[in-house]
Amino acid sequence: MQRHGLRVSCLLAASLITLELAAQAPSLPRLLSAQLDGAPWNVQSGGIAAFDVQLDEKGAVTSATLVQDVAPYGGMLAEALPAWRFEPASEGGRAVASRVLVLGFFRPPSLTFAAPDNPRYKGTTAPPELPWPTSVVVPPYPPNALGSGKVALQVDVDDAGSVTAAQVLSPRSPFDGAAADSVRQWKFRPASRGNREVVSRAFIVVSFVGTTP
Repeated sequence: MQRHGLRVSCLLAASLITLELAAQAPSLPRLLSAQLDGAPWNVQSGGIAAFDVQLDEKGAVTSATLVQDVAPYGGMLAEALPAWRFEPASEGGRAVASRVLVLGFFRPPSLTFAAPDNPRYKGTTAPPELPWPTSVVVPPYPPNALGSGKVALQVDVDDAGSVTAAQVLSPRSPFDGAAADSVRQWKFRPASRGNREVVSRAFIVVSFVGTTP
């Protein structure tokens, strides 16, 4: 009986240590709420607008620095971002400030269009602390969708620049599958910290503009 009791005590102690280590493991920020405004009804352009977003230890946005713009979407994102709320990153069991990439991919209103031979994002210099796309797959306009829609995604990028997860955060819509499937095929220059590539997280909004309201 004493041996059995000792074994249970050891197992319990090991479980507590495991839980404590898990609680202290670093974690990346998570998006809790975001305002996604509709696209202007008469817009004819598309492209990428992206921001280097600084978060404090409470998950509030303290600054949003433009990395790449495409009118009128960069201005729209800049106005919306201060109201976004995050669960903060953590290190050693405590909340810490962090930086994340918030990127909007705005699809033109035509159902099919020719992608540019030399898209602007390939020549953009982004901060090394953020992942940055090097190959973007354009989502098709879903055949079962009508009008316009936006899909917010939480995207995890490994230290080799591959997407390991793309989770839809916005309310369910007919655009979800096309947005998530395309982003899973994107390739990134990985984020770095201390001259070492690291896993990172980006928040991507894929916007579809339909030919009908």
